[in-house]
Amino acid sequence: MRVALLSTLEPSADDATTPRGLLRLGGRSIVQHQLATVLALNCERVICLADGLPGEVIALQHSAERAGASFQVTADGRSVAQLVKPDDELLVLADGLVASPEAVATLLGGRSGVVVQPVESGIAAGHERIDLNHAGAGVLRLPGRLAAGLADLPGDWNPVSALLRIAVQSSLRQAVLPQALIDGGRWSLVRTEGEAHRLEPNWLRQHTARHDGSGPGRWLAARLVERLGPALLHAGTRPHIVAMGAFAIALIALGSAWFGAYAAAFAGLGIAWLVRRCAAILARVHGEREFGETSWLSPEAGFYVLLDLAFVVVAAWRLAAAYPVPNALTVGGFCALVVLGLLRLLPPLLTGRRWAGWLEDRLVLALAFAAASLSSVFGLALMAGGLALFAIGLAAAHEATEAPGPSTPGGEGEAERLTRS
Repeated sequence: MRVALLSTLEPSADDATTPRGLLRLGGRSIVQHQLATVLALNCERVICLADGLPGEVIALQHSAERAGASFQVTADGRSVAQLVKPDDELLVLADGLVASPEAVATLLGGRSGVVVQPVESGIAAGHERIDLNHAGAGVLRLPGRLAAGLADLPGDWNPVSALLRIAVQSSLRQAVLPQALIDGGRWSLVRTEGEAHRLEPNWLRQHTARHDGSGPGRWLAARLVERLGPALLHAGTRPHIVAMGAFAIALIALGSAWFGAYAAAFAGLGIAWLVRRCAAILARVHGEREFGETSWLSPEAGFYVLLDLAFVVVAAWRLAAAYPVPNALTVGGFCALVVLGLLRLLPPLLTGRRWAGWLEDRLVLALAFAAASLSSVFGLALMAGGLALFAIGLAAAHEATEAPGPSTPGGEGEAERLTRS
């Protein structure tokens, strides 16, 4: 079994009453971020070193159990020696360490080892020296049988430090920490509240970069999360509250369309999409499962489907207002439904093209619809957009069929060659 050892024993450098592990980064404690890391690395059991049972540790236990991992709390190394079985695999994270699961997996590669760094930079960052040239880097992975050595040590020894010494004396392999991970904010030891605040923007940028996408709306959502996300989460605003705000904005937009403010309605639907995307990024950045999510239902995907239907409804109302003739509402709804359907079907066909993300960007669509609704040719603009998307789809399908496939022995190319000779 893969077991993780986390710790909240070391005090922060500027406040002896606050453990490093309970310092907050992006609205969550460091040890909560560590829990997300070890769960991503498939740890089935979590042991937390803590002095007593503060509320943060209880919340950590609830988070671990919701993710399907067992959770145990202890305060000394001798108990750890009893809790870890010889055939277990133990992953240890130092107090206050913030490291991405991808970086840990890359460095250790699924094998036992100690992550190390040059002694000068390691000691300056707050890590322990382990030999003449190296200091620890806050992560080690070792066989469970080595944890039995904790039972022979005095009770006042820090178990994380003791396990580092045991791993080094057992000649476990050493993986050198690349400086790029430190410079990029993906591997940091946080010792004070000030260090946590300084790390926060860079740490958040590392996470939002993967959600930038190729459309302006996606880029803007990532920047908004970088700018406003920490303040929201420090204030206790959870991602699902932001998602509820997006739903409320969409309802207000539909109400505006009912009273004839079509351009404002389209703009409001675009803002609702933007806010909902911010909520999704916040949930993913902090490793939270979205409120109401099941194995077969994603609230984010469900919201986007309802939002597209709202675009169809507002477009139908706008066309019916411009052409007060029988069946105008039906024709407008059908045209808008074709446009939204094509916007959903085309991106998978255009994989690899940088501009394909623009087709999924509902902020761009909202601005285009809002501009068209201010003109007297909204119906023509809607049909022209549908034809343009249809042409793009035909071109993409033609490219796919014309793309040369791998030649196989005995295939058509081989037959042609034999015939010509």
